[in-house]
Amino acid sequence: MINIAEEVDNARYSDILEEVVNNLNPVELLRKNYESDYQGFVDIDVLLENGRVFSYNYSYGSCSGCDEWEDRSYSDAEIAEEMREHAVLFENIDEYNLWREKVIEENIR
Repeated sequence: MINIAEEVDNARYSDILEEVVNNLNPVELLRKNYESDYQGFVDIDVLLENGRVFSYNYSYGSCSGCDEWEDRSYSDAEIAEEMREHAVLFENIDEYNLWREKVIEENIR
């Protein structure tokens, strides 16, 4: 199990993300980027036991005016479903690494 919430300083909704990830049998946290404040974001990539890589990012706010999930009155279960539905699952670490190289290269330009 990976303690996502602790890894991202308990950013909003990170406990839900932790549950989603841990249900997928994570092996290793490959990358994390986050800002945990009143408003922030979480962006993580996790290697799973089956060799796939789970990649997900979200942003959040401190009130319904700046947090879409709160504005829609989503339950924890609905947020977890959003996370599962919108995550990217790479078939293997090589596919993930090729994608990361491309992202890094595009950001350098």
